[in-house]
Amino acid sequence: MQKKIIVACSGGPDSMALLDKLYKQGHTIIVAHVNYHKRDTANRDEKIVRDYCQERSIEVEVQEPTFDNKSNFQSWARKVRYDFFFELATKNDTDQIYVAHHLDDHLETYLFQKSRNMLCDHYGLKSENIMKGMKIIRPLLHETKTQLMEYCDQNNIEYGIDESNLGNDYTRNKIRHSQIEKMSLLEKLRLNEEIQKENIKLKDKREKAASFLKGWNRSIDTLLKQEDAWFILEYYLHLEIGNHYSKKHMKSLIEQLQSNCLLEIDGYYLESYEGMLYFKKIKENKSYTVSYLEYITNDSFSLLKTGKVIESIYVSEKDFPLVIRSVKPGDQIKLRYGTKKVSRFLIDRKIPKIYRKEWLVMENSAKKVIFVPGIGCDVEHFSIKPNLFMVQYLT
Repeated sequence: MQKKIIVACSGGPDSMALLDKLYKQGHTIIVAHVNYHKRDTANRDEKIVRDYCQERSIEVEVQEPTFDNKSNFQSWARKVRYDFFFELATKNDTDQIYVAHHLDDHLETYLFQKSRNMLCDHYGLKSENIMKGMKIIRPLLHETKTQLMEYCDQNNIEYGIDESNLGNDYTRNKIRHSQIEKMSLLEKLRLNEEIQKENIKLKDKREKAASFLKGWNRSIDTLLKQEDAWFILEYYLHLEIGNHYSKKHMKSLIEQLQSNCLLEIDGYYLESYEGMLYFKKIKENKSYTVSYLEYITNDSFSLLKTGKVIESIYVSEKDFPLVIRSVKPGDQIKLRYGTKKVSRFLIDRKIPKIYRKEWLVMENSAKKVIFVPGIGCDVEHFSIKPNLFMVQYLT
């Protein structure tokens, strides 16, 4: 039995040409159409798609989402659209989703990336890529918009024109009207060759960056000695966070990281401390209440029956409930040689601030800090027969 494919079809000339080509190739098709009801002609486009499919007994699925007006429409629409495609693909046991991006879209994407000085995985559009385990297939990247419209006209395929693309409300529209539409076919092909060369260079730079990161000990000085330190840092952050950043942003970070500093970037800490780079996800400071003597483990710490001397403490009933929380300014612990500020201890031990922010302490019912990982328990809770051991996990 032939595997089904999902074909995204808006009713415009690009997607109608794609649908007709795939139909004539004999594919078993499920058409996915999204009607946002944002344009006066939206229902017309839906009818074009439905009529084409009805005449050829092609299954068609239509989604009519409602915009929440709380986000950017283009970003929201894209997410809704692709979530719909993924849902249909899963429902129909297929991993192939065909979309009608063409050569003009490919060139437009490249010029858009360049206009924003964006670093990316790939310049322009890929003929095939994977999203959420699904193959997004673009078989029309060698054809122009004009060629696809001519195909529809020659084959009597009805299509609609999205009038929202005629204005310059969006940056992509401006690029399309001011640059792409003014190019000859030869100029488009030459630009496509330029993109291919750029992608070869980009791939080479990423391979070199990956090779460097493989043996890197997180020394900032070692990073700065590299010819494209900003590119390597961007690649590192992309691997860790998943986002891409501009060259300008990376060069600014490189400059700041040359001295001790703690930066935040998209929910992560990036710290330069004593010549080394530290990176970790920002965690919400939590407190944990322990009402009685029990042995537990979570992502942040463990309370155990056995362990090392420095992990040990003896707690009695009057100490409960215990509170295990992040260190606060002013926290101190009473040791044999005197009272010690926890923050001072962490600084003296050269603990990076990235970890100091999440360092835990154990507080008893009297609101006294009685245990700190790395220091141990206070003098009043030391015993040669401890009944609790605490281990903190720093990730």
